[in-house]
Amino acid sequence: MDNSAYIEDYFSGTPDPEQVLSFAKRIEADPAFAEEVSFYLSVHSMAKELSNLEKKERFKDIYQNTHKLSRAPGIKTSNTPSVRNLVYYLAAAAVVAGIVFGIYTQHAASSPAELAALYESEHLATLSVTLSAHSDSLQTGIRLYNEGKLDDALLQFEKMIQTDSSNFTAKKYAGLVCLRQKDYDKALHYFIQLETYRELYSNPAIFYQALTLMERNQDGDVAKAKLLLQQVVKNDLEGKETAVEWLKRM
Repeated sequence: MDNSAYIEDYFSGTPDPEQVLSFAKRIEADPAFAEEVSFYLSVHSMAKELSNLEKKERFKDIYQNTHKLSRAPGIKTSNTPSVRNLVYYLAAAAVVAGIVFGIYTQHAASSPAELAALYESEHLATLSVTLSAHSDSLQTGIRLYNEGKLDDALLQFEKMIQTDSSNFTAKKYAGLVCLRQKDYDKALHYFIQLETYRELYSNPAIFYQALTLMERNQDGDVAKAKLLLQQVVKNDLEGKETAVEWLKRM
C-alpha cells in the first residue's frame, strides 16, 4: 500500500499529540510503513545531509568499507543490479538511519504535549505484573488495561479503592487509565492523592502530575508542569532522568 500522501501530510503539517502517538505506533507495528517513512525522509534529507563535507567523507568511508566487504574471500561478487544496489543501500542506510532518528525525534517531540504523548506511548501502553496483597484483583485490572479494555480496568481499580482507600497501587493505575482515556482532571485527582504517600521509596506522583499537565496543555499547564519537573529533579524523585531531559527541551 502506498502511504506517501499520508506521510507527506504528516511531515508537512503540525500533527497534534494524538496524531503523533498514532504515527509512532504505526511505525512500530508495520515494518513496511516504517520503510516508507525511512525512504521519504531519506529522499528529502539526503541532499542536505551530503552537502556537509564531513558527512560526505563519512558516507565515502562507509561505502568503501562496505565495498571491501563485498570483495572479501568467501563472498560472491557480481555486477548484477541486485548485488550492486545492495552495496549502495548498505552504505546509504547507515547515514539515513541517523537522519531518520534525528528528524523524526525533533519533529515528533517538539512540544510538551507531544513529549508527554510519546512518553505515554513508550512507557505506559502496558503495565507490568505486580505482586501485592490484592494480587488476584490487581492482576485482573492489569490484564484488562493491557488488553485495551480501559473502562473495565478503571472499574476494577476503583472497586479496589472502594474496598481499601489506602491502596496506593490501585490509585496509581486508576490515574494511568484516566490519563490514557484523556480524562485529565480525574487523572490529576488520583495522582495528587498519591503525593500523600510520602513514606514510599518510589512514588511517581509528582512526575505523573507533570506528565498529565503537559498532555492536557491548557492555559498555565506547561508552567505548572515545569515547576513540578523541577521539584522532581531537585528532590531526586522517580522520573528524574526524564524530567531533566524534558526541562532542556521545554
